[in-house]
Amino acid sequence: MKWWVLPPHRDVTRVLETPAGWQPLDLARNFVRRVFSAESLAAEAQAREGAPPTPQSMRELLLLRVAQGLRGRGAIAELRALGAVLTALSSPSHGVRLRLDDVELETGTTERSADVERAASLPTPYSHEVATFAARVAGAERVRLWLERDLQLPAAVALARACPAEVALEVAGPFARTHREVLARMPSFQRATFPEHVPSPRCRVVPLDAEPGRDDVVWLPDGSRDDEAGAAMVERVRAFTDGARWAGHVLLDALGTPDLLVKSGCHTAVVEFCAITSDHVVDIDHQWIPRERLQRGFERLRAAGVGVVAEWWVGAPGMDASVLDSTLAALEDETSSFFDHLAGVRPFHFSVERMARNRDVAHRWGTPGSPPGDRDLCRSVPIERSGTIPASQLQEVLTSLSGRLSSRAPLSPGRVAGAFLAPRASLEREPATHLRLDSDCAVVRLPASLEGGSTPSWYAANLRTGVVLAMDARLAPELSGRTLPAPLAEVLSMVPDARRAKWAETLVSKSILERTRG
Repeated sequence: MKWWVLPPHRDVTRVLETPAGWQPLDLARNFVRRVFSAESLAAEAQAREGAPPTPQSMRELLLLRVAQGLRGRGAIAELRALGAVLTALSSPSHGVRLRLDDVELETGTTERSADVERAASLPTPYSHEVATFAARVAGAERVRLWLERDLQLPAAVALARACPAEVALEVAGPFARTHREVLARMPSFQRATFPEHVPSPRCRVVPLDAEPGRDDVVWLPDGSRDDEAGAAMVERVRAFTDGARWAGHVLLDALGTPDLLVKSGCHTAVVEFCAITSDHVVDIDHQWIPRERLQRGFERLRAAGVGVVAEWWVGAPGMDASVLDSTLAALEDETSSFFDHLAGVRPFHFSVERMARNRDVAHRWGTPGSPPGDRDLCRSVPIERSGTIPASQLQEVLTSLSGRLSSRAPLSPGRVAGAFLAPRASLEREPATHLRLDSDCAVVRLPASLEGGSTPSWYAANLRTGVVLAMDARLAPELSGRTLPAPLAEVLSMVPDARRAKWAETLVSKSILERTRG
């Protein structure tokens, strides 16, 4: 038997279809299904409730209880809840800190192989999956570890160490292909082979609680955006998807040829931009595309039932604070949009894969530099150009932009396919007459305060905005179950009539409640 193994941590909303002759072992999806199960959430919460309270344990318990409260509240809310669970389970004693779409090492970076080897020796939230791996693959002919991104490296190293010596070990995938020379020198991979020219298998976007089917949308590999265009693109995509509807990242200018996307079976196109001016949109390849062209293409796609999701890459070389202002102004003008919704903001980066494919694009942005010498698994190439937002200020800028944009419309919980495809609530044009808990908020009771005090306390926490608010013990139990719309007098029945409107305004402004129609 040959096992095609998907190590944690990857996009678990995508399910890979293994080629003939291989058996899939999706340890990443198995892991999140295990920790996000109702039984596991209850056990983790009870373990913290039964132990002496500390600020750390109460913060973890808050995330777990809120996650429990968001289960069953829609795809987006559940993905936020999963992210909260991963954060809560990432103990300081672990080698990694997990997020929905990211992994950080407790010490060091995944861009440094020595740090990865060290982190893989420590406990992790997915230690159970690693511990049971050897027995699962014992007696197999071959094991192939499939590495798509650096996020999987700590788990892949642990799995390589656990793989029985008599089982042939391979390491393949987009990340392995790019960093093959360095990976082959790592102690944990020295006995592994690195097969070349292994194409990326087809993936489908599947909810965590479901199994894949032929009606599920196919997710195109990221490298597809740089392949041929025109009729050849349509033919290639149709062959890869076997005629199924597909989603994935496409070049921004692809919106200018909407008929090709429609003919190829596109369900949702994810595009990136770096800036919007009065007349143009700048894409990640420094192409200045007329806004009118993109808007016309978007209207054609919307008429054909094709969705368009956008990401704003902030901090591109030469794009200063004035670009932020013009872009924000354009985003607030809904009459000239070229996408259905904005997924989020992320820092601009020029990956080493893009540099290998097309060095000319990097030079359009500025002068490519060299990554730090001690980062043998570097993911991006620095590009120098005057007028760029300083790196020391970029995180603060991203946080500020996210807060401003999310007040207008919710951003995605992470860069995972399931979030890009999840249905979004349409803006209600009619007057809102009722109230309910915000879709990303839960009101929960803790056995102690977040500071670790011994007094039982109620909190409202919104996983979208990050707001955590201590609640009155008389009001909180009433609000905790208010997931359905109800009139103001019913939702805030404990509040005197003369003060209800003011309380409602405060709770809505804090993202605890939201206004809606009945």
